[in-house]
Amino acid sequence: MSAAVDSVSKDTAVGSRPLEGIRVIDLSRVLAGPLCGQMLADMGADVIKVEAPTGDENRQWAPMTAAGDSCNFMSVNRGKRGITLNLKLQEGRDVLDKLLQQADVLLHSFLPGTARGLGIDETALRQRHPRLVVSTISAFGAQGDLADRPGYDALLQAFSGIMSITGDRDGGPVRSGVSFVDMTTGILAYCGVLTALMGREKTQAGNTVRVSLLETAVSLLGYHGVGWLEADAMPRREGSGLWHLVPYQAFRCTDGEVLTGALNDGTWKKLCRAVGRPDLENDAGLATNAGRLSRREEVVNAFIGIFGSNTVAHWSARLEAHGVPIAPLHTIDQALMHEQSLANHMVVQVPHRDGHSTRLLGSAFKVGEGANTSSRHPPRLGEHSQEVLSEAGFAQADIDRLRAGGVV
Repeated sequence: MSAAVDSVSKDTAVGSRPLEGIRVIDLSRVLAGPLCGQMLADMGADVIKVEAPTGDENRQWAPMTAAGDSCNFMSVNRGKRGITLNLKLQEGRDVLDKLLQQADVLLHSFLPGTARGLGIDETALRQRHPRLVVSTISAFGAQGDLADRPGYDALLQAFSGIMSITGDRDGGPVRSGVSFVDMTTGILAYCGVLTALMGREKTQAGNTVRVSLLETAVSLLGYHGVGWLEADAMPRREGSGLWHLVPYQAFRCTDGEVLTGALNDGTWKKLCRAVGRPDLENDAGLATNAGRLSRREEVVNAFIGIFGSNTVAHWSARLEAHGVPIAPLHTIDQALMHEQSLANHMVVQVPHRDGHSTRLLGSAFKVGEGANTSSRHPPRLGEHSQEVLSEAGFAQADIDRLRAGGVV
């Protein structure tokens, strides 16, 4: 293991913790909501993950660590305390309500009908907990005929049109290799929670933040969506490239692949000089992106031949020297162990109380100095039930009774 990997401790690597004093009850599952909770925990919030006695479903998803923990679960639950609570029982819902009396934020990903049945719909919560900030995470949004339909990342990549423009031109649609719709939804939930907390400072009243995989995915269409709305331009699949820029894609070298190209006409000239092709630079028909688009196959084939003649290191050095953006196509292990990732605290070791440590991904943004990473290991199922319930004012006899009754 590289010595450059940050070892998080309570004394060193937590950095600035601006959310200390904020308590979050995290009822969410799988990826989007739990990521929001993890980000809040990394910034100092006391996040209590509440799971059914059977646990969050992603505890069962492979691959597993050597200690038997799901890597999926571990990736989005750092920094939290964990309790179990059977919300199907009225007594379990009563315990939750008592926890919410001491909370600032509630995260949940229940369908609207389920939330009403549990008594945590917006109307009920606003009556009992007027200062509570509530973030709901759904698949298809809070309104419309599909509001009560469940969904996951890949389903929304398909539904939103993203998958239709991802993949090779002559191949079928392709799912992104990362669950970016889920993860981006979690980030947006985090932004919404902080916005609502800031608003509460002015009004002394809580608010509701609604995010969904659908709204995230549609918003991520970005210029592709506006291009169709305003210019009737339907994007197409171009593999590693872009349908509206040439050249800009991955090219195979003798020992690997690089991604590079010309995002503007000035960079096109630099690219031609970097690869030693004055004939391409001097071709008036290729001087503009419009001209290159009309001769896409010719341009792409020329650069396939160029980059295929030498190594990744050779072309990286040449293009960087001429100010042309270029990146090698790293595998996951190469990206995680790259000195640039390590220098920016993107891989951290989080110690567990039993002595072992887990390597996790660091926070994507930093506030102040340090890695902004919580030192608390992702919780075992129900690990902190005793601690949290005691803090909430439950006597030991009550906790024992709740355990015996299958409530916690």
